[in-house]
Amino acid sequence: MKKFVHFVDYLNDHIGKVACLLILPMAAVTVYEVMMRRVFNAPTSWGFEMTVYFYGAHYMFGMAAAYLYDRHVRIDIIVLQLPRKAQIWLRLITFWLIFVPFVGAFTYAATVYAAHSWAIWEHSWSAWKPPLYPYKTVMPVTMFFLLLQGIANFFRDYYELKGEKI
Repeated sequence: MKKFVHFVDYLNDHIGKVACLLILPMAAVTVYEVMMRRVFNAPTSWGFEMTVYFYGAHYMFGMAAAYLYDRHVRIDIIVLQLPRKAQIWLRLITFWLIFVPFVGAFTYAATVYAAHSWAIWEHSWSAWKPPLYPYKTVMPVTMFFLLLQGIANFFRDYYELKGEKI
């Protein structure tokens, strides 16, 4: 199990590092679009949509890495006042009560959503009309990575509760 945890951590760490790089093409497209729109008065038909795609992928691929490094948004004012073992117990319990049902349902729904998009070869409604099915596939893939990271974190907490470090 420890090898699984290390593999998932390694995988999501590297995916997160690559996801960070998506900010570069997003910024480049944004600068290009602003220049074309404001300076040359010739907006593109694809610029805004590309920034949305880059940002969406950047956000989705970064979720598991954020969870790995405990950088996700969380309200834990009360929990931080508890002893360390109580905090771990709460994380283990909420993993099953909140994390698994939510991420599992979202992964399932995103898979159905992406599969439907592939089935109809869905394209955007815009004048540019890029295909949406590859973009919509990002959702179930990244939710699966988040689910894997959640499982790895669960085992890390379990081992810590037993007094072992991973």
